Amino acid sequence: MFDFTLKYFFKEIKKNISMIGVITGAMLLLSLILSMFYNTTLNPPLKTDDLAAFFMELFRLTVILIFMLICIYVVVYSTNYYNKIHSKILGLLKIFGYTTKEIVLFFMIQITIILSISFILFTLLSMLVTPLLFKFISFYLQEKMFFVFFEKSYLDTLAFFFLTILVIVFVEFRYIIQTPTTHLIKGDETISYKIKTKSLFKEFLYVALFLYGLYIILTSTLKINLIVPLSLCTFGINGIIKYTLPRMIQVILLRKDVKGETLVMLKNYIFIINQMGMLILLSILINLMMPLMIYIYLDQVGFFIEFLFMYIFTSMILNYIIYQRLNIKRLENKHTYKKLYTLGYDMQTIKKYSQKEISLFYITLFICVSLYILTLTISLIIKCVLSTNALYICFVYIIPMLMMYLIARYKEGRSVVIWKQL
Repeated sequence: MFDFTLKYFFKEIKKNISMIGVITGAMLLLSLILSMFYNTTLNPPLKTDDLAAFFMELFRLTVILIFMLICIYVVVYSTNYYNKIHSKILGLLKIFGYTTKEIVLFFMIQITIILSISFILFTLLSMLVTPLLFKFISFYLQEKMFFVFFEKSYLDTLAFFFLTILVIVFVEFRYIIQTPTTHLIKGDETISYKIKTKSLFKEFLYVALFLYGLYIILTSTLKINLIVPLSLCTFGINGIIKYTLPRMIQVILLRKDVKGETLVMLKNYIFIINQMGMLILLSILINLMMPLMIYIYLDQVGFFIEFLFMYIFTSMILNYIIYQRLNIKRLENKHTYKKLYTLGYDMQTIKKYSQKEISLFYITLFICVSLYILTLTISLIIKCVLSTNALYICFVYIIPMLMMYLIARYKEGRSVVIWKQL
């Protein structure tokens, strides 16, 4: 069993590298956030007898808890998807007479290898990135900052790592036990391109919530009451991307004059949205919440720099996970290429329309979120609440997404060329 498991691990090395990257990134993100929050220069000790200090400390702990939950969710989400893309091998092992214990052992050996590599990479990257982070913060604040690598933040991240192991074991065992063999064999990662709702009222409601949230932002000041339009915009954008746009595309698909390549491209575009439903929601939530928190605490240097780096780190890891999901999907894209090739299209045309799927997805996410960030920023600059320098917050969202989009688009084009060569 061990030899077979090891061979299979190296056979699926590209997908395993994706999992290693997610776990390493989640641990590094949490470690850096904890390092900043535990630093007494950025967060001086608060008075224990002050009620305001009590609520400030509660706020700090809440933020840490939220980001720890985000990191755990990212790992669980990736583990669940890792199971789904390997569902066929699980089904085959069941058919060939392997017991549940042997199948669990098969996957646990792979997960152990992945976790071991992730832990080593996390430690090495922490030793490199953490000092660089604090050197940059020291330069920005013009103040010396001291830190010890093996301090509370590293130990707490190790506790998170062991908690992650328990969650992964539970998810693995539950998936293998509960998933029927028929679902495993047919490919449990398959998701329909069909839309999930037929309620036009709900679809128009999402647009109305988003527009109303933007209207409140335009008429508000930089206060905590912006949480209300933030919530409206979050629900609105999430609904628009997942339901309203697919409904509009569904109308286009029903037209008789739609070209074959356009039909395949739009179906794959909806497929990507359905597959990444939770990642889209998480990306929207982070990219709407973090700029608001940065602006609210712009005058408090400690909180400002912490929230700014949180935004940078989470933006990078979320875009990386989205890229990896597209990368894994690309490995299974042979059926799409075959459909277009059968319809008589040359490789240049197939490459063009495959790249359009990626472009449509990124453009959809970019436009919806950037409308919120730009409206919030420009509105506050016009009201003289912020200086024009605050516009650089927009680049924290734009640059990581643009980089991952260009890489994903290039990889998609290369994937078509490699498929043809095979």
